[in-house]
Amino acid sequence: MTGYKRQFKDPLTNTWFKLGIIAGIAGLAAIVIFVIYGDSIIAGGPGCMFNRVTGLYCPGCGGTRAFYHAVHLHFFKSVLCHPIVMYSIVVYFIFMINTLLVKLTERLGFAGYPVTVTVYIGVGILLGQWVVRNILVFFFGITFLQ
Repeated sequence: MTGYKRQFKDPLTNTWFKLGIIAGIAGLAAIVIFVIYGDSIIAGGPGCMFNRVTGLYCPGCGGTRAFYHAVHLHFFKSVLCHPIVMYSIVVYFIFMINTLLVKLTERLGFAGYPVTVTVYIGVGILLGQWVVRNILVFFFGITFLQ
């Protein structure tokens, strides 16, 4: 099959696509590891050093548990543990399928997919949940992930 070489509006799309292929391979390896060893990964380990020292959550707190729940198809629990995991999975598949369609077809896919904006939204979700969780812990004593 020959690609039609349509131009993407975001100049970083090809770079993100190449990184996406690498991330997909790493993600598949992580899924296999979490299917086999997920219970022991969640149960053991040192946990978050930032949380142990300060009593507050770091921006990544809950990410491992969220990935564990996503792998086991418990999507709501995954979002509750850390929304960036499900956001990343959904955006990853949409982006990769769309990019392949643009590269391989003449009419399918959206060449103006806002890749960089999508990354900024993810950073906003990451930081937003961090702030909200720490406000809940600090001011109201409401904790997560215990």
